[in-house]
Amino acid sequence: MRIAVIGAGGVGGLYGGLLARAGHEVVFLARGAQLAAITANGLEVRSAELGTFHISAAAASNDPNDLGQTELVLVTVKTYDLEAALPAAAQLRAPNGSVLTLQNGLDAPDQVALKVGREHVLIGTTIVEATILEPGVIGHLSPMHLVTIAAYEGLPSESARRTVDVFKAAGINATIANDGHRALWEKAAPLIPLATLTSMCQAPIGPIRELPHTRALMETLVQELVAVASACGQPLPEEPQRALAQLNRIPPTMKASMARDFERGGRTELEALTGAVVRLADEHQVDVPATRTAYAVLELRERQAAGEREGVGAAAAAQ
Repeated sequence: MRIAVIGAGGVGGLYGGLLARAGHEVVFLARGAQLAAITANGLEVRSAELGTFHISAAAASNDPNDLGQTELVLVTVKTYDLEAALPAAAQLRAPNGSVLTLQNGLDAPDQVALKVGREHVLIGTTIVEATILEPGVIGHLSPMHLVTIAAYEGLPSESARRTVDVFKAAGINATIANDGHRALWEKAAPLIPLATLTSMCQAPIGPIRELPHTRALMETLVQELVAVASACGQPLPEEPQRALAQLNRIPPTMKASMARDFERGGRTELEALTGAVVRLADEHQVDVPATRTAYAVLELRERQAAGEREGVGAAAAAQ
């Protein structure tokens, strides 16, 4: 299969690398230092679960015109870069191809569907801890990963099933989901509390689970999110127990990517994650005091970091 990956960061680099290793023709739409490194030296993946491997002939460009159309487009950019990536997704998709969303949050498939048509969208979710260790080198940091793939609407399509088969044959833990929008909420139930807590506490999940007060906060965040999901028409009666069981199983050193973005002082997915729960709670009149408090703390941190970035940029421009 010919596959394009938009965003060669942690998620795109890992899954694109695995698909290339399995023999598929994978092209990367990348930028900056990551693009320069892949072009010069290929792509290296260091995985705690899947070992270390190197893709020496990785094709990459910052211009979709250089890459040609593909049967499958993986959109793996962060939520705050999604809007800018949509024209490239439409251009890279072959007439009968599909676009697979792998963003955090709840809104990405709808945004992509408006650009490429809902019949071409596959709703994906992934739980994985992966990041760029250095330009051209992807680190898969925890020995686990999960992917679900679904049609945008209705029962699983032939395209969704074929994509799952391709992923599984490449060593990716992929399964079909019967309802993609429900799968987004099921992922959000553990992910958004994980992202919120590891960002706010500036700690991995292990110490958060061990301290009674932060563990109680973790449980409350899950319960509030499930209440919002129910108000949005996605009742998840078994989700609190399932989400907490998942949060208890993940490696104690794991942090959400949002926490790592906060640590770097970069842009974050706060609005697409914690912020989305608060906005939907307001819309449906659901009381979420713990989530709202966490959001307020993180919103201030993000604004302060943005101010520091602007100050650095202004100082550099003045030199």
